[in-house]
Amino acid sequence: MNIKRALRHPGPYVKIASERFRNFLRSHLYKGKAVHCQICEWKGKKFFNGKCPKCGSLARTRLIPFALEHFKLVRPEIKILHIAPNLNEYDFIRRTINDSVAYDRLNIRSVPHINIVQDITNTDLKSESYDLAMAWHVLEHIKEDRKAIAEVKRLLKPGGHFLVSVPIFPLESPATFEDDSIPYEKYEEMHGHYDHCRSCGLDYYQRFEDAGYSTRTLMIKDIGEQIKSKYGLFEHHVVWCFDT
Repeated sequence: MNIKRALRHPGPYVKIASERFRNFLRSHLYKGKAVHCQICEWKGKKFFNGKCPKCGSLARTRLIPFALEHFKLVRPEIKILHIAPNLNEYDFIRRTINDSVAYDRLNIRSVPHINIVQDITNTDLKSESYDLAMAWHVLEHIKEDRKAIAEVKRLLKPGGHFLVSVPIFPLESPATFEDDSIPYEKYEEMHGHYDHCRSCGLDYYQRFEDAGYSTRTLMIKDIGEQIKSKYGLFEHHVVWCFDT
């Protein structure tokens, strides 16, 4: 192997190892009290490009604990359905719930931290099984999102809650846009991401109200700058709590 060439053009594993080592150093050298990642409980002087140096969480993931507290959704002896959680989301929920809380994770694909492999648009789960459902930057990937919305309502108990966040694209866009004739190769150009099948707007909550939910809204732009800075939140994010 040409060592000089390898050093000039490091492969992906070298880059990953280098980034992990850099973040390890940052998580220790930048400890402090200015910011707080509620996903892993790291406290430090700053986030780096919006990421926590300890767990790698993004602003959208750090919004989950903030939203759960804001809407006061986690209680003892409830049953949670988490739709397509990433590993950071799963680790946070697992770490913070107690043994009295039942926690199911559903995904259409088999992933190690998923315990239910089904399509959320059409499951065989029992009606009125859950107190709380969560879908975090997931529904913009689902073509038949209205079916998913209705299916979650079927699965929620009376008085249950569906906590949802989707990316708003373009930022602050008032109206949701989708067109089934757009080919997959054009998704990134039209929707801002290669796997988003629609551009969600601030009116996206109306699909849930059409399905019979009532809506509560958390707009991060309305939160004080000190709080946004402390928890590393993005001012253009929106969270809805849909109640049955």
